Amino acid sequence: MEKLFLRVDDLFAGNFPGYQCSDTAYHDLRHTCEATATTARLLDGHLKGGSPPTIMARDFELAIAAILIHDSGYIKQTGDHEGTGAKYTLTHVQRSADFAGRLLPSLGVAAVEVRIVQSAIHCTEASVTVSKMKFASPVAKYIACAVGTADVLSQMAASDYPERLPDLYKEFVEAAAYSALNGTGIGSYRSVEDLLSRTREFYEMYVQRMLTEQWGGVYRDLEHHFGNGANEYLTAIEANLQRIDSLPAAC
Repeated sequence: MEKLFLRVDDLFAGNFPGYQCSDTAYHDLRHTCEATATTARLLDGHLKGGSPPTIMARDFELAIAAILIHDSGYIKQTGDHEGTGAKYTLTHVQRSADFAGRLLPSLGVAAVEVRIVQSAIHCTEASVTVSKMKFASPVAKYIACAVGTADVLSQMAASDYPERLPDLYKEFVEAAAYSALNGTGIGSYRSVEDLLSRTREFYEMYVQRMLTEQWGGVYRDLEHHFGNGANEYLTAIEANLQRIDSLPAAC
């Protein structure tokens, strides 16, 4: 774990051979670390809750590996001087999975374990349909659902999530321009104000469905982590949504 974290830290800092430093305003090392902490809390809650499948120490390591690497696809390789890594928004998941395939074997991760990590990374895809994915085991599926859940919850529950949304919008604009989407899909937000005004809808119509239907409701394991019957991530998200709703720009 320590070796992997240091390699990921090198990657974001521009000290990894063949790669530049991270230059995306929103999907940065801070987000990766926040998502990693969320993943660890989910796994801890799962262990404390005692529900199947049983998570072993190696499973924990593979889950952490997946979340540490899940946004590596935003980082540009040496010689790539066009725009920022945000242009890879639509392809960063596959790029991240490919990076995992190159990095992890050098750290002693077996081929079957690499595939578990890659499946978990693919579970962070915005349009993922988990029922159509193939997993090596129920544990591998749980890891994937935990990683997908942690990625979203860590973003929306961050204490400065409302303030960071303009940076996210900038990434969307660059991705749309690079992919020539012409106002569809990722380019559907017309302005920062439009993004802010639709954030609650995004949470209630998309995120909540993903948490329950695609990622199997594993977010409930956080209740066992906190030990008070409450999910502090959901509480923080609601507080952020209320802050966004109160902003003049969101009206």
